[in-house]
Amino acid sequence: MSFLFPTVFWIGLPLVALPLVIHLLNLRRQKRVPWAAMQFLLESQERSKTWISLQELLLLLLRTAAIALLVVMLARPTARSGWIGRLLNRPVHHLVLLDDSYSTTDRWAETSAWKESLGAVADITQAAADQSTASVVSVLRFSEADNDAEDPRPAIFRQELDDKSRQEFLSRIETAQPSDTASQLLPALRSAIELANLQPPEQDLVIHVVSDFRQRNIDEIDAIQQAVDSLKQQATELQFVRTVRQPHDNLALVDLAPESGVRAAGVEMWMRLAVENYGTSTARDVVVELEQDGSPLVAVPVGDVPAGETVTRRFRATFVGAGPHWIAGTIDADAVDVDNRRVFATEVPEAQRVLLVDGSPEKWESYFVATALAPGGPVKSGWQPVIVTPQDLSKAGALDQYVAIALLDVPRIGDEQVAALKTFVEAGGGLFITLGESIRREFYAGELFAEGEGLLPAPPDLPTQWVPQRDMDENSAPDLRVSEHPVFGVFRGERNSMLGLMRVNYYYSLARAWENDKTTGVKTIATLGNDTPLVMEKQLGRGKVVMQLTKVSPAEGELGSWSNLGPNPAFVVLANELFGYLAFHQTADQVLTVDDTARLPVERTLFAGSGSIERVGKGLPYQSTLAGDPAAEQLVVLSEPLERAGLYRASLDRVSGGSEHRFVAVNPAIGEGNLALAADTALRQRFAGEQFALRYADELSVESNPSESSWTEVLLASLVLVLVAEQAMAYVCSFHE
Repeated sequence: MSFLFPTVFWIGLPLVALPLVIHLLNLRRQKRVPWAAMQFLLESQERSKTWISLQELLLLLLRTAAIALLVVMLARPTARSGWIGRLLNRPVHHLVLLDDSYSTTDRWAETSAWKESLGAVADITQAAADQSTASVVSVLRFSEADNDAEDPRPAIFRQELDDKSRQEFLSRIETAQPSDTASQLLPALRSAIELANLQPPEQDLVIHVVSDFRQRNIDEIDAIQQAVDSLKQQATELQFVRTVRQPHDNLALVDLAPESGVRAAGVEMWMRLAVENYGTSTARDVVVELEQDGSPLVAVPVGDVPAGETVTRRFRATFVGAGPHWIAGTIDADAVDVDNRRVFATEVPEAQRVLLVDGSPEKWESYFVATALAPGGPVKSGWQPVIVTPQDLSKAGALDQYVAIALLDVPRIGDEQVAALKTFVEAGGGLFITLGESIRREFYAGELFAEGEGLLPAPPDLPTQWVPQRDMDENSAPDLRVSEHPVFGVFRGERNSMLGLMRVNYYYSLARAWENDKTTGVKTIATLGNDTPLVMEKQLGRGKVVMQLTKVSPAEGELGSWSNLGPNPAFVVLANELFGYLAFHQTADQVLTVDDTARLPVERTLFAGSGSIERVGKGLPYQSTLAGDPAAEQLVVLSEPLERAGLYRASLDRVSGGSEHRFVAVNPAIGEGNLALAADTALRQRFAGEQFALRYADELSVESNPSESSWTEVLLASLVLVLVAEQAMAYVCSFHE
């Protein structure tokens, strides 16, 4: 162990000699006056001379020690042991891993977790500078560790701690802001390992992890343990600095999105929102304030949200006019503001185009589907059906201009068209297939099914007649039985009277033993009365395929009429729900999560592949340029990762001059607002070791040198003991009765 004494010690050190100086001054020769009676006193003194000299020497030492202890105590020396002691001989690199995720905006009283974090960094830096100006400091923000950059070095790397550099560093830290990310502990620890590998051998490494240490931070506890163990081997000390002592209640708006359905200008649609309560008590009378394109909407009352639960509500919205639009929802301020607001942005067309490929003899299949989607008249449906024959499918243009495609009793299509349809669905498009007398079973069961890897959910076998057991009872079971599926939501419960009027006469049974490991995701969403599959669904990439094993139209064929679905009034609702569901993932929504890159597809003939993007509304300003993605087949304009939540406006440069505007919504990751804390005992038990310490940020200003206060107490106690001993010895050495 060693000590560092400040300047005040060396100034006060000469005072230690004060008792000795006074003693020497008292020994100077005095004028001798003969006195006969003194003879007897001198004889007595000579006999006790040795003992008296010893007492006086001891008294002198006690007084000297008292002054020395007082000087040392007032100088407050710093004890150096462990990593501190090595500062005398070796420089130290202090690596601070700073949690800047948006949970650090958690506020209470007059402070916040972020303010506590910055105070901790300042205390660590000040203490390191006080110990040795040879020390350097690096600050790695958690959000920097998530960037996956080739160079692991952070923006603040190996900052020197001389007076000028330290003041610049502290000024920079004081103005730092938390991010809107949900960055986690594990990536930061792994980045610290990379930085530790760059550590010079002549320099010690001390790692300080400054974080709120929420429960979700340690979900990957085993991987975190491995990273901590690796750092212990490379670092002299690893210190966790906790910035929060207790959790606080917090609400979050976790969803704001449209439900499946048509998305077109002037057409009313349903949207949903959800509020999650991360706290431990019920949130009362929650209300979500809504704003659309800059104008307020009617607020949505959510009501009470119990602790740990999520409450969902629906509301109607209508976008007037084609083009870019946005909706934002906001709840009242609480511990964390970032997750109190959510934004939705989209590009609304005049109508959504649907391609109907009709292979039926009289084209009745497309007639009933198109009529259900766009009946005409004064009411705008939002759909724009385009009808082609299988022979004209190649003339229908690029498939990505349609939100959904229907193959209606189509005999077969070419290999190139099959590949194009598969690409369309994988990119998010929806495909509806009906089977009738016109189809070629070997093509559907072979190339379209492709042993479970193709477009078709299941391979058809033979047309089969459905002979239900009906009686004259009006309550007899309907032919069609539906599942709890979004397409059939309107038919649930008592609202299914129309469903009972739908009749099926013929359908395709399925080939035997068709299921394999490639078909595990296939679902039956509607059956006949004996649980025979009638409507099946398959997820393919981002899109969906729905197959109906019978026809839509009641037109007579060789076998007769297959069904009466098309003329049934309920089919209008069913068709709109079905195509709304299929088109859901093929819309022009621009909703991202913080740190995502905006990707804006544009027509190469119309746009230059450049532009700009800026943040609009409240919050920190942001503006950047856009550039084309050279790796994309079609022209896609890219932004830099968007690091702040909010609404952005992108301006896309046109070839002919001018620009086109689009909105991009960027929302915070869900879950970071859960402020539940990891237990101190769990952290200490998991990471226990000589090199590990867990402290709170508000203790660092007192414990910048943990040994200082304890040594002050020791010195004070020693001073008291020495003063008591000095008084006792002075009493012994004095003349008294």
